[in-house]
Amino acid sequence: MRIGEVAHQAGVSRDTVRLYTRLGLVACTSRPAGSRFYADYDDSAVELIKGIKVAQSIGFTLSELGPIAAAYVAGSLDDGRQRQLLAAKLEQIEDKRRQLGQMSEFLRAKLEDLGVARERE
Repeated sequence: MRIGEVAHQAGVSRDTVRLYTRLGLVACTSRPAGSRFYADYDDSAVELIKGIKVAQSIGFTLSELGPIAAAYVAGSLDDGRQRQLLAAKLEQIEDKRRQLGQMSEFLRAKLEDLGVARERE
């Protein structure tokens, strides 16, 4: 399958497919066509790209997804490994949420202090 068809079926741009290919998340083979070479993708690339987009939407970075995509393609991403990865990501997100809460409280307090200081002027 050529890049345009993969991109269309996966709902992403051709540049996204190229990026995922360059990063090693999605594999392709080169196919000669006259004096040029075209990237040829397996049908499974569409589902893999859709999975990558879902994983990104819940906080996984492309660098984190490299080994995960490789395990998926190799068929070694079992339920136990998925639970482990998701639990670790949830812990990261919860830590980030706590940090953001602390930052928010700090900023609110500073804004309140500034408001009180202005009222006194």
